[in-house]
Amino acid sequence: MSQATMRRGSLLIPFVTLCGCAVVNSAPPAAEVVQLRDVRDACLARNLVALDDYRTDAATIGRAVVAACRYENQALVSAIAGPDGFRQGEISRQIEQNSLDATTQAVLAHRAARRS
Repeated sequence: MSQATMRRGSLLIPFVTLCGCAVVNSAPPAAEVVQLRDVRDACLARNLVALDDYRTDAATIGRAVVAACRYENQALVSAIAGPDGFRQGEISRQIEQNSLDATTQAVLAHRAARRS
């Protein structure tokens, strides 16, 4: 075996090794994500009205509403993460935080509208 062949072979080893590490993550169908988000948003809206006692601070009500819709949030996370669960923890934290922020703001808007 010539030195050129050996050198080429040694250059290919890292490439071949890295190819085995590639993660295949297929994006979910957009319509599925939209549908699951709509179901989650409807759950948040229903529970906001049901759980807001107009005394407890908005962030606490927001957390209770998000907790009540945990199954809808998890379905959304699972769809986005895909069957391989790629970055599921990160996606879950982001969706939960977004849900909490939106719900807390919705509690405040709901209370303001009620006063008007």
